[in-house]
Amino acid sequence: MDALRQWILTLAATGLICGAAKALSPGGTVKKAVDVVCGFAMLAAVLGIFGDVEALGLSRYAAKYGLEAETSADAAVDAARAQTRTIIEDRCEAYILDKARLLGLTPGDIEVTARWSEEGFWYPVEVRLKSREDPELAYVMESELGILRENQIWSAEDES
Repeated sequence: MDALRQWILTLAATGLICGAAKALSPGGTVKKAVDVVCGFAMLAAVLGIFGDVEALGLSRYAAKYGLEAETSADAAVDAARAQTRTIIEDRCEAYILDKARLLGLTPGDIEVTARWSEEGFWYPVEVRLKSREDPELAYVMESELGILRENQIWSAEDES
């Protein structure tokens, strides 16, 4: 009876872990890899009642592919995070350029730097722009984008 209870607990725990892994995995090939690993894990848990799963070697393969899936998922999260940072920086740069043009400025290069917050999102923290300093644009960047004035680095345009 104790073996049956242990088998049921193993099935339940495997199901919970697989459900969490599938819910947290990003889409695409990573999700497919997690599905395969979860399938093997559930198969190993089900077959556990019929004998020593270790003899079949399934748990070794499940552990190996589980680690590979976790590594792939981590790499995908890192890539998505880097891509999101680039998007945030590009959109802030475009926004600043639009506001500058509305104020009659024609800035040169604009480069926004974003930082990862403790709350889990990217936010702009610094801007470097090649333009004469403009108090109105500085105010817009501080009030609307949250870029403090001390983090706004202005450089005069080369006048040739």
